[in-house]
Amino acid sequence: MEVYLIIASISAALTLGIVLAVLVCVCYIQSPGKLRKEMEDDSDFEAQPAMFLPEPPNSDDEFTPGMKLPSFRRFDSSIDGSESTTSSSTPPLSLYPANFTIPRAPSSTISDLSIEKAQPPISPRTPSMSRKLDPAQLDPTSHMYKEMSSPPQKISQDGSTLGIMNFSLKYNSEMGLLTVRLIQARNLQPRDFSGTADPYCKVCVIPHASKTLQSKVHRKTVLPEFRESFVFEIPEIEIHRQTVRVYLYDYDQFSRDECIGVVELPLAHVDLTEKLEVWKGIRAPPSVCTTLCPSHVLGDLMFSLSYLPSAERLTVVILKARNLRTVSTAEGKQTADPYVKVSIFYMSKRLKKKKTSTQHGTRSPVFNEALVFNVDTDFLQHLTIEFQVIHENRFGPNEVLGKAVVGPGTGGEELAHWNDMIRSGNKPVASWHCLLP
Repeated sequence: MEVYLIIASISAALTLGIVLAVLVCVCYIQSPGKLRKEMEDDSDFEAQPAMFLPEPPNSDDEFTPGMKLPSFRRFDSSIDGSESTTSSSTPPLSLYPANFTIPRAPSSTISDLSIEKAQPPISPRTPSMSRKLDPAQLDPTSHMYKEMSSPPQKISQDGSTLGIMNFSLKYNSEMGLLTVRLIQARNLQPRDFSGTADPYCKVCVIPHASKTLQSKVHRKTVLPEFRESFVFEIPEIEIHRQTVRVYLYDYDQFSRDECIGVVELPLAHVDLTEKLEVWKGIRAPPSVCTTLCPSHVLGDLMFSLSYLPSAERLTVVILKARNLRTVSTAEGKQTADPYVKVSIFYMSKRLKKKKTSTQHGTRSPVFNEALVFNVDTDFLQHLTIEFQVIHENRFGPNEVLGKAVVGPGTGGEELAHWNDMIRSGNKPVASWHCLLP
């Protein structure tokens, strides 16, 4: 049994060896044909000397700029002899070199080189407000420059020395709108000891327009720049019967604002087909003090009024006076020792009176004293408050320097002060009043 297995193994091995030998012979017989075909292809390539690949440059040779290096393009030669571009998957059948030139670097010498000049350092940024303004850069024809220009030589000042106002008018006849633009004011009178004022304006058109429009307050200046526009609706048929009126006020934080001037421009003979810009003189406001002769004005008194309905209490605070007249004494001196007496009248009958302390040797005394009166609410409609500034004479009778009256039966600034007190509740309302004989 073992002998048969050995014989079978030997037979299988011989059979495998014969198969391998046959395969080797077949491969050997076919290889000369392939080699012959490749040699034929090489011979075809050698038959075209223009298609030879150039030899790579020798590593010992020096490469110089401008040397031409070959580039190769791939193409197929179709059966009819035309050239067609082949896809990337098809190997190239033939190659030919194309001219490719590397540009030669320009030669330069040291003499041709130029040293670049150093740039000046960049100046640091500075705020525009700190730079000096060059007058040559201003455009005199610009609209802003025209508004800022100085007033003309001839101005309608109406005999006033209270300053001048610059404003413009523009009327839209289709919409019936009048635009009043306040531009600026010049040379206003100072209202406090610092030589400045806090001016603002109230604009109205009378008699048609019932509303009054107000500008912003400009602090600490007698040369305000307003640059504000106010629009009034006025029909075209009535526009030439109107008058533009501008009131100037001085704002006071602790008292009632004081009217310091007024400007009026009747529109009866004004051409409103185009924009009109004018300068007008500021005249004194119409009041009791200004309608009288200056010799009749005896100074000014400031006081505040407040009424508390729940307690039926009227509080009068005497603040200060100014520009009081002096009195000749027995020694021949001109002086003033003023105090203020306040009297409450009901239906022309005096009900109560009180007075402040005396301030000696001054024409502008400061009192800051409160006087309180108990007054029924029903009495307010027929009440009158009289203020008398009196010089205290040591060796003779006292002398009245001036007086002011406030109440519902008065008019002008006095009546306005009384009405402001009624509307303000318990909040004090202060104002200046001129003193009359």
